Amino acid sequence: MELSKYIGSKIKELRIRNNYTQDYLAELLSTTRQSISRYENGDRKANQDLLFELADIFNVSINDFFPYNSETKANITDIYNQLNPDRQVKVYSYAQHELGEQNKIIDINEVREEQEIYLQSKVSAGTGILDLDPTFGETVSFDGEIPSHYDLAFLVSGNSMEPIFEDGEIIFVEKYPNPINGALMVVQIDEQAYIKKVYLEKDSLRLVSLNQDYDDILADGNNSIRIVGKVVF
Repeated sequence: MELSKYIGSKIKELRIRNNYTQDYLAELLSTTRQSISRYENGDRKANQDLLFELADIFNVSINDFFPYNSETKANITDIYNQLNPDRQVKVYSYAQHELGEQNKIIDINEVREEQEIYLQSKVSAGTGILDLDPTFGETVSFDGEIPSHYDLAFLVSGNSMEPIFEDGEIIFVEKYPNPINGALMVVQIDEQAYIKKVYLEKDSLRLVSLNQDYDDILADGNNSIRIVGKVVF
C-alpha cells in the first residue's frame, strides 16, 4: 500500500477509535473537514508537523502512523514463539479480539455514495466574484458530507478564508436576510460576492477574512449590501 494511503488509514482508524468526527478533528487542527477527508483517503500527504499534532491529540507515538518493518514483525514472531502454550493462547485470543474490533471500524465516508448538488456560483475568499445569481448554475458530483438542511451551494474561490475554507471547496449556505454578528456569511457588496466573517458596526458592516494577509472590507450606506445567508458547512 502506498505510504500516504497507509498513514491516512491510520488517521481514520485512530479518529474513529476516539469517537471523533471529521468536523471535530478538523476543529482541533484548525483545518477543514474536507482536508481531513483528503488526508484519510491518502489524496493529501500528511507532513511531519501534522503527524506530531495528531500523535498528541490521539495520545500515541508518531511511529504508530507508519507500517511495521520486517524486523519488527520478526521480533513479534520471536516473542510469541518464546511464550509457553498457555500464554500463546492468551495472545492469540487477544489478537483475534483486536482484529474483530478493527474490522468493525466503518467510516461513513466509506459507504457514502456520490451525490449530485446544484452549484449556484462562486463566492470569493479573496477580492470579489461577479454574478452571484448566474442564469445557469452547474450540477456537480459531490462525495462529501452534505448538511441535512441548506438552500444554496457555492464554490469558494481564493484563499482569504484559509485555514477553514480552502480554494475550490464547496460550502453550503442557509438563506438568511440579515447579518449575524461574528457569523460566517455569504454577502454581496455592490456587484461582488464574498464569504467572510461579518461584524456589525455603528454605521457600517465589516467583512473579515480568516487569512490575516487580507484587509477588512467595510460597507456602509453608500454601498448596495445584500446578505445571502449563513454558512452551515
